[in-house]
Amino acid sequence: MNEQFHIMITRDRGEILRFPCTIKRLRIFFSASIFILLFLVTTSIFSISLFTKNRTISSNILELQTKIDTNERTIVQHTKTFEAQRLKLSLQVANLELSKAKQAATFKEEKNVLMSTAVSELNERSELIEKIMSTIGINLEEKKAEGTPNSGGPFIPQSETSQDDLLYRADTYLKKIQYIPLGRPVQGAITSRFGKRKDPVNKKNGFHSGIDFRGKRGEKIYATADGIVQKAFENGGYGKYLRIGHGNGYTTSFAHLQTFLVKKGDRIKRGQLIGLVGNTGRSTGPHLHYEINLDKKPINPQKFMKFANLLESNSISPEKK
Repeated sequence: MNEQFHIMITRDRGEILRFPCTIKRLRIFFSASIFILLFLVTTSIFSISLFTKNRTISSNILELQTKIDTNERTIVQHTKTFEAQRLKLSLQVANLELSKAKQAATFKEEKNVLMSTAVSELNERSELIEKIMSTIGINLEEKKAEGTPNSGGPFIPQSETSQDDLLYRADTYLKKIQYIPLGRPVQGAITSRFGKRKDPVNKKNGFHSGIDFRGKRGEKIYATADGIVQKAFENGGYGKYLRIGHGNGYTTSFAHLQTFLVKKGDRIKRGQLIGLVGNTGRSTGPHLHYEINLDKKPINPQKFMKFANLLESNSISPEKK
């Protein structure tokens, strides 16, 4: 059974208001009041949080808008700067193109002058080579190509100028000279020349097929032309003997060596170190016996040495050691 009690409220006039109530109703009332209070508190907290977020978002939006405005002003400024730089660059390019055209014209003029001078000098030197080589019996003329059977095709005339002919001739001469034995294999004095002589061992008259150079043991010997080593062996009275083939029938031979520095089959370049001076074989002292053969016949090496000296004196030496 629910206990009933009264809630009395007294007015100023002395009237008393009575509100009957039970414990059950009071509990319901307090429960409802607490629920309503909690609902109001929760709603207030959510509203405050939402308000705070809205303020933060509004602040961020305002900040972003400020940045956008700043960026737009920066873009406009950069666009103006870019246009100014583009115009400046275009002007520089135009000036460079004008300068390039002037330089090209100047270069062409200088090139023509240099070419004319070079052609003149090359022609003089080619004529000098022809003259000197003819004095030692070497023919530098190229055989002209003739028509061959079982061939054909449309004729296309060859475009030739005097400069092309001269360059071709000079190139041909230089290639041929590279394989012709020129210069000295050692720097020593000549002790026995090419041709008839009295043999240094038996004192009888004989024929010397090369030139003897005085030297010291171990002195360096150099090749006088490009070629391939054909022989490198002990050759009786020649002692340690070396022979190089240069093509077109030319060979050079080196005798009485102390040491070989190349072997059979090696490709040799003019000025390459090939051996050392010695005293092997039939010899009266350290020296180098040097021969030049054309089609297996000995020829005087001094002509070729003289030619090399003339080339050097005219600054067109085929080699520089």
